[in-house]
Order: sequence, then structure tokens, then C-alpha cells
Amino acid sequence: MAILSSKRILAIAAAMLAAIFLAACESNITSTSQQPQQTSNEPTIQASPVEQSEDQWQVAKADTVTLTINAPGAQSARILYRPVVASDRVAVLKKVNAPDKGANGTFSAQLKMVADFAGDVWAEAVYPDGSKKQSQPIKLATEDAAATASDIAADAAHGNESERSDKFTGGKIETTILEENQPDIKITVNVPAFRLTLWQNGKEVKTYEIGVGRKEYPIAIGMRKATQVIWNPEWVPPDSEWVLESHEDVEPGERIEADDPRNPLGKLKIPLGEGYLIHQAAKPTDIGHLVSHGCIRMLKDDLYDLAEKIMAARGWPVPKEQIEKAKASTDRLAVKLNPPLLVDVNYDTQVVEAGVLHIYPDVYGRNTNTVENLRSELQAVGVNVSAIDDNTLKQMLDRASANEQFVANVADIKSGNALAAGRSEPLTTQSVAKSPPAKGKSRRGTRGR
Repeated sequence: MAILSSKRILAIAAAMLAAIFLAACESNITSTSQQPQQTSNEPTIQASPVEQSEDQWQVAKADTVTLTINAPGAQSARILYRPVVASDRVAVLKKVNAPDKGANGTFSAQLKMVADFAGDVWAEAVYPDGSKKQSQPIKLATEDAAATASDIAADAAHGNESERSDKFTGGKIETTILEENQPDIKITVNVPAFRLTLWQNGKEVKTYEIGVGRKEYPIAIGMRKATQVIWNPEWVPPDSEWVLESHEDVEPGERIEADDPRNPLGKLKIPLGEGYLIHQAAKPTDIGHLVSHGCIRMLKDDLYDLAEKIMAARGWPVPKEQIEKAKASTDRLAVKLNPPLLVDVNYDTQVVEAGVLHIYPDVYGRNTNTVENLRSELQAVGVNVSAIDDNTLKQMLDRASANEQFVANVADIKSGNALAAGRSEPLTTQSVAKSPPAKGKSRRGTRGR
């Protein structure tokens, strides 16, 4: 089930925009209404030095680019940016309060390019009478970001919908055994389903059960990139209140090595940026539950399997023997992923997969399991929703609980037999009621652990 388009917010934008704002020196978030609009005698914008890529990206050839706006008669201008990973957000990169000296309507600004910069950039010129005109956008990216920007744009177009949905698979997910030296891999996560899937060349390699961030510390929804895999990682506690509350024996900023019993990360982590991680679960019952401060947790054997499949697909950037040595010791091993591995974190509580409707619990309370949304999901797969009353749909939604999903064949829904033929199933093999945490010191999951 898709969250209504007006609610599809890719949470990764917050962290990415923050880095961009620091690089741009002055910034401001604007609403989605500020889109490039074609007008007569519109201004133009150019970037230099850049090189045109095959897929129309203007790739920056220096750490700093010059943006030049041509808007005759304008008295000031702004440079706007819409990241490819967050198409519903617009940032003001620069404000230029006056034309270049001796120039009529020519404005220029220097922009320092951060590593992940990729998206539409355009100008808004302001005229003496208060009117505004916008240029057509250019697609600007750093060299590193351009390599994955088109893939990010395609995946981001799914919004918060699971890529397992029949809308994208045509009703059948092709599976494959992972092939070595085939680097076209990506990871998708559907938070309410507690599932992480590795894909290669558009086919499912394997799906794993996971634990995710607690409601008050949710995993960021949206597109992220993994740039390395680290065996025997150290832990650096962030300067946050929850660290002091739950870890009296550590100090923020302290480097805690892999062999230190205070290190909660386990044997392996895959950083996703901004402190978010995929890392080892503390115990099997972490799976299928909200347990961490924003991280994705996996059982150790599953995590090892995922990491080694990534290494194999990328042509074994380190020998297998080196990985086995790291697994058998506490020696740190960090392997860079080049290009970065895309990790698409979705939040889809109503998914039709292979002709079967799955209703997952709304674990983060995002108001996704509504009758209106269920009607929309079913209508998209050919169900005559006008023949189904609201009470029936509500009963279907109510069958999903904290530890169970409701499953029904679309054919049974069409025949009016959804409630009788549908069934409740555990979300994961570990989806059972958890005992209340013991009083006293906690070893809760963390964002950044």
C-alpha cells in the first residue's frame, strides 16, 4: 500500500540537506510549491566547470563550481536545489543580493560541492516591481554522486512503496542465485514487514528478517547509500542523552574497540550515513521488533551472509581468507564499496505481492492503515472496491497486530470472501510478545549502534 503522495517524505533528505546547507553557507527550506516554472524571457543558469554525462547530468569537475545567472533587469536572485533523493524538498543554496559589478542582470556565486550532491538546480530572479521568474533547471552532480543518481531517481519514484509490490513486479518476483562479479546490486527494506531484500540485476537474491528502530527513534525512511562494510567495528557513543541514561560506563566520543564487552555493534556493521547502521542483533528476539535507536539489526549469520554476497557481487575486493580471519578474530577489517550500494528504506503497510494482499502493522503510527488507503491499494490491482463496505475493510485492517500481518488472496477479496479465507501470520519467526524490560540498566539499541 502506498502512503498518499502528499505524505511521501523521504527522511534521508534531512541529513543530506543539512550537509548541503553547511557547504552553501546560507540556506533555507522552502515548500514544494517553489518549482521551476517556465515564463517568457525567463532567466538562465549555467555551471562551470562541468562535463556533460551520457544521462544528461552536468558533472562537476572541481570541488567548487561557479553558478552564473543571466536575468536582465533583475535586482537579486536565489539559487534553488531539489535533491534527487528528496524530490519533495527544495533548498535555497545561495542568495545573491546584487548583480555582478558592471553587469546588467548577471549574477554569479561559488558553490562548494559536497560528496552526495545530485539534483536539479535552478535560479529565481527578483525584479524591481517585486515579480519573480525562474529558470529551467540543470541536473548538477558531483562525479561520485552522478554514478548512482539515475538509479536513485528511479528508485525514489516508488515513494514509500515496497519494491515487492505487483505494481512494480507485474505480479511475479524473479529470483536468482547470486553471481560473482555482477556489481548491479541493491538493498530494499520494508520497515513494517521487518524484511530486508538483496537484489541483483533486478532479481531477488535473498530476503532476511530484521529488527528496526523504536518508535521514538525510527529508522530514516528513504534512500541511503552504503559506502563500506566493516568487520569488528569500534563503537563511538554519540553525545546524546540516551547514551548517559542507558550506558553509565561509557563516555560520548570514547572509542570502544570490538573486543570490549561494552561495544554493542557485534561482529559487523554496514554504515548507511548520518549514524544509521545495519549491524548485528544483540539477541534473536531483536528480530521482528522495534529495538534500536534507528538502526537495522540482523542475526549474525544473516549479516555475514549478506556481507559476503555483497563482496562476491563486487568481485571480492578483499580475499575470502581475509574475511574469514576477521570473523575468527577481533581485527578490524573495513572494505570500501565503490560505487556505493543503494539501500532503499520504505514504509509500506499494505502490499499486494504475487496476487496476495499483506497488511502489516503501522509500527510507527504514520496513519497508513486507513480504509481510504486500502481501497486505493485494492483498486490499483483491479478490485471493484465499490462492492466492499467500509466495515469489511476495517475488519481486515484490524487483523494486523504488533506481531502479526493479515494475509488474503486478491481473488478471495474480489469474491467477497476476504475475512473468511484470510489469515493472520507472524511477521517473522521471532514475532512473539516480548517480556517487559527489566528495571535498572538497559542495553537498548541505538542510532549509531
